[in-house]
Amino acid sequence: MRSGFHVMDSDLHVIENGEVYEKYLDERYRDKKPRYLGWSPTNFPHWDVQGQMIPPWARSAEVVKAQEYLDKPTEHIYKSVRERKYEPTSTLDAMDAEGIDVGIVYRTFAHMVVSIDDLEPAYATAYCAAFNDWLADYCQTDTRRLKAAAIVSLHDPELAAAEARRAVEDKGHVAVVLLPMPCNGRYFNAPECDVLWKEITRLNVPLAFHGTSGGASQDYASNRYRNHPNFRTLNHSSAFPMELMLAMGSMTVGGVLERFPDLRVGFLEGNCGWLPWWLDRLDDQWKKYGGGEEIKLSAKPSEYFKRQCFIGTDVDEELLAVTVDKIGDDNIVMSVDYPHADGPFPNGIKEFLELPGVGLDSKRKIMWQNCLRLYDFDEKKILASE
Repeated sequence: MRSGFHVMDSDLHVIENGEVYEKYLDERYRDKKPRYLGWSPTNFPHWDVQGQMIPPWARSAEVVKAQEYLDKPTEHIYKSVRERKYEPTSTLDAMDAEGIDVGIVYRTFAHMVVSIDDLEPAYATAYCAAFNDWLADYCQTDTRRLKAAAIVSLHDPELAAAEARRAVEDKGHVAVVLLPMPCNGRYFNAPECDVLWKEITRLNVPLAFHGTSGGASQDYASNRYRNHPNFRTLNHSSAFPMELMLAMGSMTVGGVLERFPDLRVGFLEGNCGWLPWWLDRLDDQWKKYGGGEEIKLSAKPSEYFKRQCFIGTDVDEELLAVTVDKIGDDNIVMSVDYPHADGPFPNGIKEFLELPGVGLDSKRKIMWQNCLRLYDFDEKKILASE
């Protein structure tokens, strides 16, 4: 708790290591095993994935300089965490420092690995499964407080549905996470993806879209800035919100939420200040063009969002006040974004509680109650485990 408030972080993160694929990858797919290359000059782990470096910019000189500038002020904070190799007890200690009761634990690099468009679907799924098994074991350190979120890819939606089922039913994952950009030309409103949405709905876990700054996808917002000045700033500024905006359009205007009214969807780590404008824009354009579209909708895009969706806010996002004012406080969750150096750890929750323009009742919902709803957690069970 922090200042008398229960706190649930909607997407804490792990920092993966070489063990993910060395130990957990299915033997049948080891001929193309992602090869761990150690710690890169950009201060991140990196891999060789079938000849593609992940992250693609792991050794880029311009990113090295920009990342050094970001990392320097918090070197003393993360030094001991890095020495402990980001292992589970270091995460629990960080949660204690922030006052976080429960953290939903997401990948950092494992989705970058499967962002390569031309991976064979069976290999992409096996890479996802290896991470999902590794993360399940990671969270076994304290299953009361650490809740694993499984990754899948759209290289083959039927294989993704099978992996979602295995991860949730056999490994205890509480969400299914996708990158928000297309995979080899396939986008979320493609009919063949319905098998995945149907399975996630049946499993009664949320579908979470969560971006990355290290995607290798051909159709990826920030890659147009590669080899141009100030890439890292433009990359990190654009990739997260822009891809979420487009994914939200696909799920609402594209008819997915019309077909799957019980599917809960989170749009995480891309800020929320853009949301009122984007929903207004989608509603306006649907009003003008929707009558002539092939797939009919029974509600406005904004109504689907309010009925089924949640958006993540950073704890230091001042435009949260605008979003609460325009759309209310029922559909917003928050994250400190530990252990990423662009986040405000160890003062994230403190900053959130001091954020101007948002009342304490709204903050209580955003820190706790809305996250319970997104993940469909039983509050009594969560609190009884304290």
